[in-house]
Amino acid sequence: MSRSSIIARGLLGSIALVLVVGCSAGASPAASPVPSNAPSAAAVPDGFPIGTWVVTITEADLRAAGITEPAGIRENSGTFTRTYAADGTWTVVQSSSEPVAMPVFRGTWRASGPNELEETTTFPPEYAGDAVRFTWAREGANLVLRVVNPPDPILPVVTEAHPWAPG
Repeated sequence: MSRSSIIARGLLGSIALVLVVGCSAGASPAASPVPSNAPSAAAVPDGFPIGTWVVTITEADLRAAGITEPAGIRENSGTFTRTYAADGTWTVVQSSSEPVAMPVFRGTWRASGPNELEETTTFPPEYAGDAVRFTWAREGANLVLRVVNPPDPILPVVTEAHPWAPG
């Protein structure tokens, strides 16, 4: 199951969502160690977007992409903060006025071609090992990401609806 398949879980109903959020409210996920196969700073390609990037996804963005299920909209709207570190790790944190089941994902990244990267999830554990490829480009100060072979219809909306601004 892909990292972005969490969206499908959000569509299954609010009971599971309430249980997950209720049990984890105020808690932060345990840190996951950086695998020894994470790239070193020397492996960072020229111009790679090391740093923090922010995008806000609205209900209108999701509806424009054909997402109409209320639970899918609640679970996938909000502000997403993506960080790429030179040690080969990444983190995506979602903040929203609505409770979300899994607001934090993290893992490792590696350059997989010119202006292409692959993210492998290490947290949450149920998605550990899932890999997704992206292309990246700079548009002025912003970062433009595209999903290569999206595993589901929502990941491209969250990733591609707007350029990511420096955070």
